[in-house]
Amino acid sequence: MNKVILTGNLVADPEIRYTKKDAPVAHFRLAVNRRVKKGEESKADFFKCVAFSGLAKVCEEYLKKGRLVAIEGKLQMNSFEANGKKQSVTEVLIDNMQMLDWKNPKKVEDVVEVG
Repeated sequence: MNKVILTGNLVADPEIRYTKKDAPVAHFRLAVNRRVKKGEESKADFFKCVAFSGLAKVCEEYLKKGRLVAIEGKLQMNSFEANGKKQSVTEVLIDNMQMLDWKNPKKVEDVVEVG
């Protein structure tokens, strides 16, 4: 089974691209806070997310940097070559999404990047 459920904040506004058949595809990164030991600084993991068609249109219209969303989907790993080196990327292909904070988007600066 390949299923993932994440709740987090958008790192930036979604980027919308269109397929050759003019279908919208939304790309965005989601910052998901990770539990840490008591007394430690909060940390976050960052996930590349992709939405297609009607859901991509919803992302374009309603999602903005800092918005809190819950997503459900599946993981997909893609391999490609860039500058002569083999690269790979893991993305969450979104099946369902809920917008959780209409009035109070978090500042991305409140989320600590790990890396």
